[in-house]
Order: sequence, then structure tokens, then C-alpha cells
Amino acid sequence: MKVSQLLSRESVLIHADVPDASNALGILVELQEAGGVITNGTAYYNAVCDRETAGGSTAIGEGIALPHACNAGVAAPGLAALCLRKGVDWGAPDGKPVDLIFMVAMPPHAQSEHLLVLARLVTLLSDRGLTKALRGAVSRERFIELLARAEAECFAE
Repeated sequence: MKVSQLLSRESVLIHADVPDASNALGILVELQEAGGVITNGTAYYNAVCDRETAGGSTAIGEGIALPHACNAGVAAPGLAALCLRKGVDWGAPDGKPVDLIFMVAMPPHAQSEHLLVLARLVTLLSDRGLTKALRGAVSRERFIELLARAEAECFAE
């Protein structure tokens, strides 16, 4: 499952002004709903918030967070991306504010795909050149193109 193919123009928002992590999560859920991935936004939002609270922060460092959940409110695998103008506190292990967020949504029966997408994202986002380029993307289309190109190169696809 290619990460870049889970993104659509409607599921990406760049250069956003968001005051905190809670609002960022709400925007990401709305992006997933707009793409038809989530059928019950409230249930999914609550599942992601529960994951953040009970399972620990999904911030992985270097200004990146990967909130995620498998939930019955998810109709199909999906990914939303949010790039912020100014980072927000996400409880990151390195203490850095988060400004690049990818939300992974998976239906309950897709546990293995869920783990695959998370692993691919972690691998891709460990490339500082890519994350710098994503943060500087001038359009949603360019953001997706950068991720797709990096994914093809990284995984020889």
C-alpha cells in the first residue's frame, strides 16, 4: 500500500494557522471526512484523542506527528496531511513543536495495513531533505508529488 496514493488534494492542507494539537486533530478529521474516508468523524476524533492520551504522544520528533487509529467510523484506508506555519506542542520526545502531521485512518479489519503505512511514513519522514521540501511546498499537488517521488525512490517502486 503506497502512502502517497492514500493522499488526495482534499486531504492535504498546507500553511495552516492552528493554535494547538486538539484543533489540528479536528482539522485532520475534517480533511478525512471530505475525502470520504471517515463516516463518523466524532467517533474517529475520539479514538485518535484516546490514542494520544492512553497510548502516548504520536509525535516522533523533528516536528513530526503521526496520529492514527483503527476505528469503525473509518470506511476505507486514508491519510490526511497538515503542514502548519507555526508548530504546536504535541508532547514530542525531543521537545520540539510539531508542524508536519500525517493522520492515518484505517478500518478495524486493516491492522496489518495500518502498521505498514505507519512504518513507511516513519521511513520516509526520516529524510530531512524530504521534510524540508514538504514544509516548503507551494501547493497541495506539489506536497503529494514530493511524497510520491520520495516513496518511489525509497522503496524502488
